[in-house]
Amino acid sequence: METFSIILGIVAALLHGSGYLIYNIQTRLGKSEPRIITWLIWVFLTILNALSYNVMSGDFVATLQFFMGSVACIATFLYVIMIGKFKRPERNDWLMFGLAALAVAVWAIFRSATGANMIILLATAISFVPTLIGVWEDPFVETPLAWNLWTTAYIISTTNLLFRDCPAVAFIGPVAMIFAHGAIAVLSTESRKRRFSKN
Repeated sequence: METFSIILGIVAALLHGSGYLIYNIQTRLGKSEPRIITWLIWVFLTILNALSYNVMSGDFVATLQFFMGSVACIATFLYVIMIGKFKRPERNDWLMFGLAALAVAVWAIFRSATGANMIILLATAISFVPTLIGVWEDPFVETPLAWNLWTTAYIISTTNLLFRDCPAVAFIGPVAMIFAHGAIAVLSTESRKRRFSKN
């Protein structure tokens, strides 16, 4: 069972990394319009999340996806800056940045891995708001493939937690990310784009 669980952890990490690769391609082709402030927040939060989640769960295999995500997020941020495809920040983006920075500051004060991870999760959820609003208003700003891969990776990671001796709190982050990534995937489907075009 341990070998199977390790394989699941590796598969989730590889799927997660593949999602970033696909997203980079989508962005280069103009099929995704990343928001610079959102991705800047995600760069810092993915690193903090991987570190705090690893301490909180006490399980490196369960954290593989988060470590992959932090490295791939940094690479994507730098790549999108290099190709000049970031969308200009709007007022709401700066508000989200301020809220995320506040969450990180609270984490720095209390220094609890579990508390830190929950605060980082809250900040990450807040940082999804501009992207969710953007794709709700215009489904053409995103393409679902990368978001589907990320959602699938989180589903695998959540399933894998059932095989591992992790605390119940370890489920909160992956489950929340299933809904966050899945919502963007659903809001950017081709069927929704067709309905949007008719209106």
